[in-house]
Amino acid sequence: MSDERAQYVEILQKILTQNLPLNSFKNDIPDVKKNFFNMLFLTTFRHLAFIQETVLPRFVKKKIPQKQKILEFVLYLAITELLFLDTPDYAVLNSYVNAAKRYTDKFGANFVNAVLRNVLRDKNNLLQLPNSFFSRNFLKILKQDYSNDEIQTMQKFIPLEPALDITLKKDTSNPFTNAVILPCGTLRLPANNKVSSLPAFNDGIWWIQDVAASLAVKTLKNLTGKNVLDLCAAPGGKTAQLLDAGASVTAVDISENRLKTLSENIARLNLSQNLSVVCADALQFSSSQQFDVILIDAPCSAIGTFRRHPEIIFTKTLDDVKKQTLLQKEILEHAISLLAPQGYILYVTCSLAKSEGEKQINSFLKNHSEFEISPISIPGTENMLTKDGFLRVLPQSVVVTDYPALSGADGFFIACLKRKI
Repeated sequence: MSDERAQYVEILQKILTQNLPLNSFKNDIPDVKKNFFNMLFLTTFRHLAFIQETVLPRFVKKKIPQKQKILEFVLYLAITELLFLDTPDYAVLNSYVNAAKRYTDKFGANFVNAVLRNVLRDKNNLLQLPNSFFSRNFLKILKQDYSNDEIQTMQKFIPLEPALDITLKKDTSNPFTNAVILPCGTLRLPANNKVSSLPAFNDGIWWIQDVAASLAVKTLKNLTGKNVLDLCAAPGGKTAQLLDAGASVTAVDISENRLKTLSENIARLNLSQNLSVVCADALQFSSSQQFDVILIDAPCSAIGTFRRHPEIIFTKTLDDVKKQTLLQKEILEHAISLLAPQGYILYVTCSLAKSEGEKQINSFLKNHSEFEISPISIPGTENMLTKDGFLRVLPQSVVVTDYPALSGADGFFIACLKRKI
């Protein structure tokens, strides 16, 4: 087990020092180890701010030398297992002390051993302390746009395992007798369900899609026969909604692998007949036809997905947000040339930063008087509507009163713009 933990220490170091997504390491882990690996890392990131800012300062009084910096990552994983997982204490101590010895020396191993034994002695007291979840850098992003109360409420959703949300094809019977039906029509199940084992999986009548993401296409009415350009389309949840609503869709994405996944997903749903797939950069895509609707699922900081990808809390900064806003602006400008007169641009991001949402679109409208906001009206989303007619989804926007553990949603922004001429 010590070799396994040593590998995990290296992975954690790479994620946090190179700002890499956790998913980029999934192929490095044997299938039989994947469940524990995911549980360990998701739990670590959900509690890392608490470990960094509350736990370690009690037991580590001096800064760890740069040449032994890897010991920090050893401690992050070890303390996660001691405080929040069911691994036997002796196994945790043995594995991570050996990992420390492997990467440093006997002094590093002794240091880790001493810290972990002190954590163990104080475990009950530590678990009673107030838990902080957001890193300082993540708080800097959120404080640009949200009050302390709003941010505190967002944090309450980090310990909750995100539920499994399902979008059902139209004119289809609901095969899920135990699902919670959210006000906007999404079906919600507990996260501990294996997707391929769910009812009617092979019938192609539903797909997995966070409730927030499912709202975008629902803003559009009467899509039958419309030509729709779906920019940055993969993995295809919104593409499926467009096709299911009767549109002819050109799905564009820069990634061949992600487009392959999209095509496989759409084929399972038997919706491929009106789909054209193009591998291209959204800024380079051109077409002889103009489209009735352009869905821009814009590249963004993705900080709205922190419940599902908690490493984002530690890998994203204000600079990441600023970089994405420039790209989003370019894509919006490019889309104008592809849009038919009186057509619609549906702009979507899974970011909580308003510079990637409300501020981005208001800036666009100032520079383009030929566009106006098409107000959004979707039953069950009244608490998400902004005064400008946009949709702003926060984690706390979706509350399941009867089953609080099934509450929450990804952070999302949706704007629908109509071309007046």
